[in-house]
Amino acid sequence: MKKAYIFTFLLSASLLTACGNSAVEAKVTTLPASIKEATSESKPTPSPSPEVTIAPSEIPVQDNAEHTDEVIVAAEIDTSVFAFAQSVDITDARDTNKHIDLVVNMSEELTPALATKHVFLQTYDFLQQKDIEGADTITIGVMNEKFRVAQITVDCKKFEAGENLLTSVMAASKIDKMDDVVVQFGKETGFW
Repeated sequence: MKKAYIFTFLLSASLLTACGNSAVEAKVTTLPASIKEATSESKPTPSPSPEVTIAPSEIPVQDNAEHTDEVIVAAEIDTSVFAFAQSVDITDARDTNKHIDLVVNMSEELTPALATKHVFLQTYDFLQQKDIEGADTITIGVMNEKFRVAQITVDCKKFEAGENLLTSVMAASKIDKMDDVVVQFGKETGFW
């Protein structure tokens, strides 16, 4: 069915082209000789080419052996330390501004305060992995019931692993956002 449409289209196009050329040639006779020569050159009309399927082994591969020092391999950032998270969204911008942004989506069954506590405690292990080398700062947002209930930005140069996990994380962090319930929980427990 498609071949019939294509054939009809090509036949119509050729007829229109043939009819159009005689009108153009008639007008060209009145033009100066230099323009007449330039327009009288015949241009080959492209014919439809058959469909070609290329096997993967036939695709030419460009050899980049001389540029291997410029190739940057994107490392996977391990987020398995966030054990209670439903998912973790990562924006790795180390190549442009030495920053990593995490959004940790926590279960709606947890209260905002407990979700924040879990994420900040687990950030301690996250900050010690080699996967984040090259980042000067890391922003960690805590999502609970589709709302961002807390967010901190950790200065990786200030982070020092200590005996108290949460104190180590918070000492290197700046609180960007925190819901009132989470703030109250932090004050009552002395976490932040």
